[in-house]
Amino acid sequence: FYFPDGKRLLFTSTRDNLDMPRGNYSDPKDYPQGAELYSCNLDGSDVKRLTNNKVYDAEVSVSPDGKWILFSRQIDGKLDLWKMRPDGSDQKQITFTDNWQEGGSFFIDNETIIFRAWDIKDQAQRGMPMSIFTIKADGSDRKRITTDAGTNWAPHPAPDGDHFVFVKVLPPKNYEIFLMS
Repeated sequence: FYFPDGKRLLFTSTRDNLDMPRGNYSDPKDYPQGAELYSCNLDGSDVKRLTNNKVYDAEVSVSPDGKWILFSRQIDGKLDLWKMRPDGSDQKQITFTDNWQEGGSFFIDNETIIFRAWDIKDQAQRGMPMSIFTIKADGSDRKRITTDAGTNWAPHPAPDGDHFVFVKVLPPKNYEIFLMS
């Protein structure tokens, strides 16, 4: 993910934890532990490690003003949204749900976050139902945007601050892009 000024990148890697099991980014029960967050210049130089905890830190983005990094962290099989400053300081958990697994989050503006989540009881189900939510950057005002039983994932905000696109899986295995307010 690019920082808003276009001068640095954010990424996830297990590069400093190669002694840990590889895991599988496609299986939430086996996400790579030791996946840490890093930033670097566009040419790959000046790599800075931002997290250091040997859990799954991934699905990273940045607020439009560049003041916050937003990411998913999995601890003991529980996936929640976290935020931190661009230097890795001031890490704060912003979702605390027992039944939902949150991730794939982006700031719509500097105050509102859009993300996808699934109910943990549906995990590993073929065609796993996922919903799109919004939440304030402090974790308050959670709103469910999609309410059908389908797979709604990969939300990405539009530049207008109102609309977003997301992927919806339609039967039998058709992936379509939808636009919503």
